[in-house]
Amino acid sequence: MAENLELGLLCTETINVGDDDMIFGREVSNFQMGFPLESEEIIREMMETEKQHLPSDDYIRRLRSGDMDFNARRRKALNWIFKACEVHQFGPLCMCLSVNYFDRFLSVHDLPYDKAWTMQLLAVACLSLAAKLEETSVPRLLIDLQVGHPEFLFVAKSIQRMELLVVNRLEGRLRAITPCSYISYFLRKMSKSDQEPSNTFISISLQVIASKAKGIDFLEFRPSEVAAAVALYVSGELHTVQFDNSSFSPLFSPLQKERVKKIGGMIESGGSGLCSQTPSGVFEVSASCFSIKTHASSY
Repeated sequence: MAENLELGLLCTETINVGDDDMIFGREVSNFQMGFPLESEEIIREMMETEKQHLPSDDYIRRLRSGDMDFNARRRKALNWIFKACEVHQFGPLCMCLSVNYFDRFLSVHDLPYDKAWTMQLLAVACLSLAAKLEETSVPRLLIDLQVGHPEFLFVAKSIQRMELLVVNRLEGRLRAITPCSYISYFLRKMSKSDQEPSNTFISISLQVIASKAKGIDFLEFRPSEVAAAVALYVSGELHTVQFDNSSFSPLFSPLQKERVKKIGGMIESGGSGLCSQTPSGVFEVSASCFSIKTHASSY
């Protein structure tokens, strides 16, 4: 089946229309909410299977090996996904799923190197699949999904062929486990009274996750590790927390705890722009012990 689909992709119709700048304007407050109330048992099951929803280790090594052309194409395609999400007001769940599909596909399937347009077609197909899964309002025509003056435009038939190829190569695992899958649970566990986190804190957390999705440094970490680090980072708005004493700390092995702390340091070192967008003021993260201190009062 995959071979037939690949042959069909070689006949894809495209229109070269040139480039343009990035388009922004999506507000965090408009991000999609609605997370299920997860039990610890469900979280443990997710953590046991989450590696099935990650790109291969070889793919991560390839990105770090210095293949500048491949990295540039990937970055350009992901920039378009983020641009399209901004324009269509798709939430961060859709954004993260799109990137997840994109990287997982490329880790198990080599696109024709001499056909640069295939990377853009993959980006459109991944966003289309993710939007169908997560969004309630999606453009009726696939041509309308392709916003922001991309270099290539694709007809619906070509996008649908690529969608089938993506589903086939991902073995139908579209309900992927990403850091977004855990964030509500971890934030709830950061609360002294085990209360559901506010939409504001979920929005901030999802923004942090989405802001890191395009980079390659976070691909080596498991989604649960990234989510735990983000929850600790954002919970600095509430109270001081020591990770080793947190209520979800037993879910992680000693090695994983060190990885979570490492992620926290990486987020903190690149997250100065995010601090100013939090509702309560400024907080800081200590990478050494990953305890979070707040200089603002709770609201």
